[in-house]
Amino acid sequence: MRDSRETRKIFATAAGAALLALVPALSGAAEPLSPRGTPPAPSFNQLHDFQELESLMEGYASAYPEWVDLESIGKSLQGRDIWLLTVTNPATGAPESKPAMYVDGNIHANEVQGAEATIYALDFLLKNYGRLERPTELLDRVTFYLIPSVNPDGRARWFEGPSTPNFPRTVMMPVDDDRDGLTDEDGYDDIDGNGVITRMRKKVPEGRGGFTLDPDDPRILEDLEPGELGDYVSLGWEGVDNDGDGRINEDPVGYVDPNRTWGYFWQPTYVQSGSGLYPFSIPETRSIALWALEHPNVAGVQSFHNYGQMILRGPGAKMQPSYPGADVQVYDFLAEQGEQMLPGYEYMITWEDLYTVYGDTTDYFYNVHGAVAFTNELYEAPLDLNDDGEVTEEEEMKFNDLLTGGRQFIDWHEVDHPQYGTVEVGGFSYDVGRVPESFLLEEDLHRNAMFVLFHARHLPKVRFGEPEVERVDRGLWAVTVPVINERATPTMLAVAKKNRVHRPDLATVEGAEVVASGVVENEWLEKIDLQEHRPERLEVSGVDGFSTRQLYFLLEGSGEATVTYDSLKGGTVTTTIGLR
Repeated sequence: MRDSRETRKIFATAAGAALLALVPALSGAAEPLSPRGTPPAPSFNQLHDFQELESLMEGYASAYPEWVDLESIGKSLQGRDIWLLTVTNPATGAPESKPAMYVDGNIHANEVQGAEATIYALDFLLKNYGRLERPTELLDRVTFYLIPSVNPDGRARWFEGPSTPNFPRTVMMPVDDDRDGLTDEDGYDDIDGNGVITRMRKKVPEGRGGFTLDPDDPRILEDLEPGELGDYVSLGWEGVDNDGDGRINEDPVGYVDPNRTWGYFWQPTYVQSGSGLYPFSIPETRSIALWALEHPNVAGVQSFHNYGQMILRGPGAKMQPSYPGADVQVYDFLAEQGEQMLPGYEYMITWEDLYTVYGDTTDYFYNVHGAVAFTNELYEAPLDLNDDGEVTEEEEMKFNDLLTGGRQFIDWHEVDHPQYGTVEVGGFSYDVGRVPESFLLEEDLHRNAMFVLFHARHLPKVRFGEPEVERVDRGLWAVTVPVINERATPTMLAVAKKNRVHRPDLATVEGAEVVASGVVENEWLEKIDLQEHRPERLEVSGVDGFSTRQLYFLLEGSGEATVTYDSLKGGTVTTTIGLR
């Protein structure tokens, strides 16, 4: 990123190779998975309502029962299950013993295709295990925790309608938005009964309107030029004044924004709209937070939203502490490769490049759990047809007419309104703008799913190097053991070290008595940072990405000793050394 180019020089060689052969052919001995029965074969050129999504998740768990575990980690406000899929190779260790990638989508009700991106990643991993090297390596080494829909009530409501491109965004918690003592009493009304909320406009006597019809395309309301007299008014989204307060649509369902309810740097509603009564005041995010406390192996996080083609990281607010340079280095490496994998997407800092957010997913998982966390804002409609950097209503209409056959736009038609009299209702459908047309959907899902796999590939991969054993005295041995991290993500982020977010990595020895232990700070000067207490349980502040940490043990014994390196984020590895 613009302020950290120099800090990434040590990553340059690895970054240059990272995109080569993203999914090369498999040369190992792993066999493709044999599903039970017929596994799901979803079309990724369509969106799925919540029941269809549930059916897909159940189908994967049924087809691959040893590899896919489906569990409900809680209930939504309306009683729907919050489904979590745990996916890994059971033969290579328990899920909690491996570095883990957490992926979710659809935290906002109207940002639906994040669920499909999550399912796409699942489908790709399972169906390419034993066929392609990278999915095979990932399922052998990494655990994937997937929640396709964080907001199942909102997803159900968006599909059932009536909806707009931007509504509902909330969870289904009643809120008195207009503070009149009633909740959710004045929302959108489908006054023409077609199941879609579009716009209202009204023809008025000349001179009393703020708009006129575009002479070339009467579907468009045109702003007035100086001296013109308008004969149309724009009345906003379909709706009526249900509570008689002279306003329309001012108190729809909600509003609690689930991505403002996480328990890090949360702010109340007078600072930030939609944050709820207190952190984790809704079961949707509270259930995930309670689950995450029991799964400290989560080292990477991807949360799918829409809209705008962004790869976002925190901080969400300027007043939050800046990310340490060592962590920024990791974020930059991953996101800048992501920009190449996702043409048109831009890597951004939330508060600096978008807007201020308190209590969101990425800041929570980074600061509370020490995980590298991104939010991808999916999709941006390719409407700038003349490539001048500006999208006009004429270009929106041209896209609708020429590329969708007119599917997107509902023609204006007259309807009797209880307060406004005769109005015209029409405009773009609720599924236009934030979600792609079917012919554009699958590529966006694929590229974003591949970014998840790339991120997961660079979770810590720890192994031992060749140990050095030197006899100090009879039965006394000085042992130096290298611990190598082959991937970009450290086993402990800098924020985790600084704030003691989780325990350090631990190195232990069996088969010999540990007289002293420490971390080699400078092998050339033979400088060792010895641990003062409990040398048999050496605490190590992680192994950085693409680096080696040298461990020192003074051992008493003979024969063989087993050294174990145990990392919450990097898993557990062992090696045997000879004391002879």
